[in-house]
Amino acid sequence: MLSIARVPHARVVKPRSRLASHETKRGAVPIPARGRIASVRCQVQPDNIPEHASRRGVLAAIPLGMLLPLTSNMAFTGLSYAEEGEVSELVASPGISKVFVAGATGQTGRRVVEQLRKRGIEVRAGVRDLKKAESLGLAVPAEGYGKVQLVKFDVTGSVDEILAAIGDADAVVCATGFSPTAGNWGGLKPGSSVPVDKQGTINLVDAASRSGKVQHFVLVSSLLTNAANCKQTDNPNYKVLQAFGGVLGSKREAEVYLQKSGVPYTVVRPGGLSNDPPTGGIVASGADTLFGNDSDPGREISRDTVAEVAIEALFQANADNKIVEIVGSKSGSGTPKDVWFDIPIAPSSGCATPV
Repeated sequence: MLSIARVPHARVVKPRSRLASHETKRGAVPIPARGRIASVRCQVQPDNIPEHASRRGVLAAIPLGMLLPLTSNMAFTGLSYAEEGEVSELVASPGISKVFVAGATGQTGRRVVEQLRKRGIEVRAGVRDLKKAESLGLAVPAEGYGKVQLVKFDVTGSVDEILAAIGDADAVVCATGFSPTAGNWGGLKPGSSVPVDKQGTINLVDAASRSGKVQHFVLVSSLLTNAANCKQTDNPNYKVLQAFGGVLGSKREAEVYLQKSGVPYTVVRPGGLSNDPPTGGIVASGADTLFGNDSDPGREISRDTVAEVAIEALFQANADNKIVEIVGSKSGSGTPKDVWFDIPIAPSSGCATPV
């Protein structure tokens, strides 16, 4: 038995002909013409799965005053038509039911896995260390939760190996990232981020493209990846992060590759990562609009929220081919969830905003 959770305040778009075919995120469906067409984001999930993802506060936080992130059910988006401001007769298409999560034992990746499970979504959790993943309880069965299958995965492996790890997943969430360990000063060498943050992500994109089944690719990246094109190279946050093996440059090259790949994508660029539960709203903005400055509407964001935004990108049609930058709102209020991705499509070259 499936239930439909509607999102209120649908936006009216434009009139349709008597019988139109709307290409939703997950397929074309006929729309009977009657009055005005209203855009409604919907989710289909088992009745016993809560709509909202759970929160976890057990992961270690990156010091926020200095760093931005180094890494970082069935569902659908459809349309209904409305007359005189009233939403009626949901139109839907089948959705994503299995997601491959790259970097599933990482601090953000674990939360992506957990929140997908809460929604009843089956997960293929890509991990380098199966014993570590088992010790974290990523795949412990729970009634009403989506099944998790642990699969051996190394983002620096071959495209064929990565393709096997993706398997029959309908979507990919990439939460991998170069992370120099304490005492490993090799992590400061120029280019040391390339194997993971650039080439590793490129390999994952290539595997997703070859799978023939992946409908959407979500890349968890970082603010300031495009700093060089936006006259932000003197930004203290950029200088600190870029010192770690050129990580922001590597991430930007991976973003551009994904943008040009032909795979439907969303790039999520969070601010400084916190393990604290969310305390207010978030600010969601277009590419190259947030730079971690004191004048910005926020600088930090909960990892729980980063995971939530990454997952929402799979199920909101207007998230396709977008780069969204997110921070926690200083004022407490923020961008409503149903318009998180109502932003322009970013170019793959230059700066998305005037500089």
